[in-house]
Amino acid sequence: MTELTKELCLQALYGGLLLGGGGGGSIRLGLDALEETFHHTDRLKLLKPGELSPDETVVNVSMVGAPSAKDTCVKAEHWKTAFQNFENFNGTKISGLTSCENGGVSTSNGWILSALTGIPLVDAPSNGRAHPTGMMGSMGLDQFPDYVTVQSACGGKGEKYVETVARGSLPAASHLIRQTAVASGGMCCVLRNPVSAQYAETHAAVGAIAQALEIGRGFLEHSGDVSGVLSFLADGYDAEAVCAGVTRNCALRMGGGYDAGSLHVMTGQDDYELTFWNEYMTMEKNGERIGTFPDLLCTLDALTGLPLSSAEIQDGRNVVLLKIPRNRLILGMGMHRENLFREAEKVLGKEMISYQKELFS
Repeated sequence: MTELTKELCLQALYGGLLLGGGGGGSIRLGLDALEETFHHTDRLKLLKPGELSPDETVVNVSMVGAPSAKDTCVKAEHWKTAFQNFENFNGTKISGLTSCENGGVSTSNGWILSALTGIPLVDAPSNGRAHPTGMMGSMGLDQFPDYVTVQSACGGKGEKYVETVARGSLPAASHLIRQTAVASGGMCCVLRNPVSAQYAETHAAVGAIAQALEIGRGFLEHSGDVSGVLSFLADGYDAEAVCAGVTRNCALRMGGGYDAGSLHVMTGQDDYELTFWNEYMTMEKNGERIGTFPDLLCTLDALTGLPLSSAEIQDGRNVVLLKIPRNRLILGMGMHRENLFREAEKVLGKEMISYQKELFS
């Protein structure tokens, strides 16, 4: 068991910010969650899945929505309501809480609930990097047609306040939760996909929170030193600083609870393009593919070295394009499900599966 102090949680957030790969929520919301968490406790318990009995139940904790949404409201009361509704509906004692992914806010998923309930966190997020769809974060449960999920969501304020509890197939329940995010103003908090600790140990991204802690420690040690950040990431994670330049032709559209779009960076005669669907999905140089999700594709602020999300990128930003190969990440089973990438191909109009075939063999 690891005890997470406020200082360690801050490190995890900055590591999660990088591992968000353009998505995973804003660091501002992550810092808000940090303050709320430590208003209720002075430390959190983080377990490895093997520290639970194999048949004990762990539940995934997520925030679902479009990162650029402006009219969002997710507070501690929303988390408590979603938790209570889940327990009442599922009828199973929860022994551990896991995050859906790493990101500037999503690394903190479960912190507030853990502080409020005393239920420990488990270092077995559904994925070690951020991803756009709930199905990608379902740890391969989509391969079991008889699996019935329970998903509970809450968010919004005033006329946009909404609570939803769904039981059913993964696609149907996940679609309903995504629509809840839209109805609540763009973002909602979610508990979903109860599994045994044994299942999480073999299908989740075990150790990915520890990786976020390690990366965050390096970021904070090199705060404001861009060359130091790049050297740290190159040495530890085979990160490649692809180019440095100014963003242009940034295009973002929001629909169905997602952000989608593209941006360009020109350096000399070379034109680099990034596409995103919440997270950065493809990177091309003069039309030739050089990076494909789940490779970690990032835009770093050229002055601070901090990652910039797809939702906050605008024309005229000085950035460094960064790539970390997927084999240096800790990925959950959802990243090995070929059919889950087809929706991304359709949204972006870009081939992806053919560039990552070895993932699906």
